[in-house]
Amino acid sequence: MEEGPLVVPISDRAAFLARVHVGVTIPLLALCLLPFVWRLYIRIWPVWRFGWDDALMALGVALAMTNWALMFPEIYMTPQFISIPAAIHAIKFAYLAIPVWALSMTCIKVSVAITLLRLPLDRCWIISLRIIVVVLVAWFIGDTIYVFVKCRPLAASWDFTIVEKQCADIHTDVLVSNIATGLNILTDVLLSLAPMITLWNVRRPLRERVLVCALTGMGLFASLASVLKAVILIAWGNAEDPWAVAMSLASYTVAEQYLAILAACSPSLKGPIQRLLGRFGILLTRYESNISFVHLSRRGKGNRLPCRRRDEEEAIGGDHPGSVKQTNEKRDGPGSSSSKSPSEASSSSTLGKGSEGGAATHVT
Repeated sequence: MEEGPLVVPISDRAAFLARVHVGVTIPLLALCLLPFVWRLYIRIWPVWRFGWDDALMALGVALAMTNWALMFPEIYMTPQFISIPAAIHAIKFAYLAIPVWALSMTCIKVSVAITLLRLPLDRCWIISLRIIVVVLVAWFIGDTIYVFVKCRPLAASWDFTIVEKQCADIHTDVLVSNIATGLNILTDVLLSLAPMITLWNVRRPLRERVLVCALTGMGLFASLASVLKAVILIAWGNAEDPWAVAMSLASYTVAEQYLAILAACSPSLKGPIQRLLGRFGILLTRYESNISFVHLSRRGKGNRLPCRRRDEEEAIGGDHPGSVKQTNEKRDGPGSSSSKSPSEASSSSTLGKGSEGGAATHVT
């Protein structure tokens, strides 16, 4: 505890919410890092396939952890009185965490949108995703500008001892926060529904589609955190215990970020989950489970043949490219064309073309 007049109280409720914040966000961070690390692993090994969506996701995760760390100065897990300098210090770091949070959410959601644009979506969904990307970037720029210009001098945003200042009132802050929350809820829902609707119409076994849709639909939990945060913001202007309200907002803000990361990266766990269920005799498909949903043919709605290329397997869940080769060897057997000599394979390919009558196929 710092020296100075003890004038800022930390109530029992604020201390309790601080303990809840630590007890919830730390396990949630560990939970979201698991699919994130696995996603990076299958993107860089054994073949380097690291893309812009992965880079943005890595940046979003780093910023989310930075935002989480910036909120720690306001955490007091026991009821007490703190000095004015200590309170100003905590408020300053929490205020500077706002643009960090905005940039983190923008990176995470733009990463999801870029990944979804690889799916065989309808033209309407493609246009909608591009609009979402533009809106998210514009929102981040506007929100950041507001954060740094709403008070003159800027230090008055967190230093409540400054008397001569010009700041937007609390109702403007609540309005801006509600607009940001509404935008987050809308984008969370759209980014969750786009892959669910597309993958549900794919000709794959029901249990496999349910698993994939459950993994991609986890973003709806982030929407729930946004809704709860909006409810708390309504009472922000007339709060009797502002420190407790601030702790609640901090908890829901961090939970929103971590749930968004979990939703964006958990589809990469489809392969491990499928193998784990297989060990207990629960088979999600009788067909080749290594086919990627991402490379579905875009030749038309009636032709939804899945391609066997594995470049973007983790976008909706999968494993390494080597598993496809092993699966093909098991399926084809020693007498298949894949095990023939080059001359035999060439002749077989020529005969195959003649018997097919020049029919076009979509295999990559």
